[in-house]
Amino acid sequence: MKRDNQGFTLVELMVVIGVVMALLSIAVPVMLPYVDRARATACLSERYNTEHAESTYVMEKNGPSSTFSDLVGSGLLTHEPTCASGGVYVWLQRTPTPILGCSLHYATILAGETANVLFSSNFDNMDNLKSLMGTWNINNGSLTSTSTGESRLAFGDNSWTDYEIKVSADLTKGNGYGIYYRADGNPNITGYIFQYDPGLGNKFLVRKVIAGQEQSPFQSVSMPAGFPVLNQAHDISIAVVGNRQIIKVDNQVIMDFTDSSFASGSGGFRTWGGTVNFDNLTVVK
Repeated sequence: MKRDNQGFTLVELMVVIGVVMALLSIAVPVMLPYVDRARATACLSERYNTEHAESTYVMEKNGPSSTFSDLVGSGLLTHEPTCASGGVYVWLQRTPTPILGCSLHYATILAGETANVLFSSNFDNMDNLKSLMGTWNINNGSLTSTSTGESRLAFGDNSWTDYEIKVSADLTKGNGYGIYYRADGNPNITGYIFQYDPGLGNKFLVRKVIAGQEQSPFQSVSMPAGFPVLNQAHDISIAVVGNRQIIKVDNQVIMDFTDSSFASGSGGFRTWGGTVNFDNLTVVK
């Protein structure tokens, strides 16, 4: 049998290249979100380790570090922290709890800017926290509500406009919790509320609240399959800039929408039975 030594023709090569390019055009957009999430998770880990190193440094040296190299030189870090996505790290605050911001992943800061911390609490006490309804307690550095009914709490200033609320929350029992933003801080509160709501079918929701009455959700998304609903702390971020609202859970964007119902207002928390622990509250402009 005579062997054909001509190989591929130019047309055949062009067809193969076209098929490969088509497959790449499909695969690359699918993979990019996974790459971005991996980089964001790595950034979160870098910031977490650096914040804990800075806390130890402050206790040992009776003052903050000058540069990240101080933390490395003291043996508290193995390397200077860097964001895998190229974000710029800036200290948002050093005391009472060190908080490190990233220009891409946390606190929308720009290179060279000094972030403006509007409010923060590590929940050692109830200072500047206004109980509106129910019972709130400080327990081992956490803000906790164990009321069988509804509880509401407010913090901050009603003149706030554009800002980001960042808090860690752990639901150990019950059907969920809420975080008020651009709210008026009254017992019969008016404003937005983000709800972590397993009681409504494992949903993340945003509602408008008018004089204490919650309206039907106008934004809703299901929690991912296998999402650990109970007994695991989750980092919640709510950023409002003009009409745009971006909500993240564990540094992943779950909602990005616009609404102009409320232009300013303070923050707060809501529970409706069960037990939830709030930790490490920061509001940054």
